Amino acid sequence: MELYLDTFQNLEKANMSQLNLRREHDLNQQQSKELAEKLLGKLVSKFGGKISEEGNNFLYKHTMGVNAIVEPKDGEFIVGVKLGLMTRSLAPKLEGEMNKILDEYLA
Repeated sequence: MELYLDTFQNLEKANMSQLNLRREHDLNQQQSKELAEKLLGKLVSKFGGKISEEGNNFLYKHTMGVNAIVEPKDGEFIVGVKLGLMTRSLAPKLEGEMNKILDEYLA
């Protein structure tokens, strides 16, 4: 996990845009993890990419320069996304899609 986080944090130096979403909720850890799986599953089906799991966190990577970490926690849900130069234009669409999914499941 540390290696990935170091790499993820170093992406800021590589001219990347960043999206950060944080939502409070009444879900327990397992329910929050299930929400993360649903969110990432919908993003993969819509945009492509691959998901891996490290501990309680999920990592998302797309070959076009999108990297994300999803931290499903008890009472809180955190998403951090880094967009490369070629994918910066996707920021509004990606953020809108993530908010739509989170609103749907947390409403």
